[in-house]
Amino acid sequence: MARMTRIQREIVRAAFRLAFAYPKTDLDNPPRALDDLIYIILSGQTSEINYQRAYATLRARYPDWEAARRAPARSIERAIRGAGLSVQKARYIKAILARVHADFGETSLDGLADWPTGDAETYLRRLPGVGVKTARCVLLYTLGRDVFPADVHCLRIMERAGWLKRGKRRMEDVADAAQALVLPAIRRELHISLVQHGRAVCKPVRPECRRCCIAECCRWGKKSR
Repeated sequence: MARMTRIQREIVRAAFRLAFAYPKTDLDNPPRALDDLIYIILSGQTSEINYQRAYATLRARYPDWEAARRAPARSIERAIRGAGLSVQKARYIKAILARVHADFGETSLDGLADWPTGDAETYLRRLPGVGVKTARCVLLYTLGRDVFPADVHCLRIMERAGWLKRGKRRMEDVADAAQALVLPAIRRELHISLVQHGRAVCKPVRPECRRCCIAECCRWGKKSR
């Protein structure tokens, strides 16, 4: 087994502290792959309460995805309007449902459970509107794979801590580097903890370093203190 780097050791120490601070082990994502994919599509560029309400409304109107696949895009757009960007998101949802049905013969992604992780990620990333973060979220939350979805919260905290140099690079361009830094055994736990920490403490503007549980592991936090 390869020895951990200094940064990996720092990440492991931070992961333990975060786990105590945030004992919640999930973010309320739906348990099935296609459900979760649509849920994450709705979460883009809006608040948690807005996309959760939009998903609930969409599922109330279409209890199964086959009905949504056959529905007019305008109807889906009206159901998800509260999540913002409803025209674009409705277009993505319609295109995804059509592609999945064509590829699997049913409006379901349950078949991905038997696929190797790399193949499943490649397939998901080829779907309309799906990037590496979204694909890895689906793999992590619903298929139990040891991947690390590097969302905005994860990348912000990793950069502030000095674990990752992002600069002006896009999220897609640093996703693999971020994943490689995190040991597979702690990827799920750390991702969920970082998302919660980014929402509550390490915010984009005015991070609350004085009440941060990993400030001693963080270059930004040390400077603030």
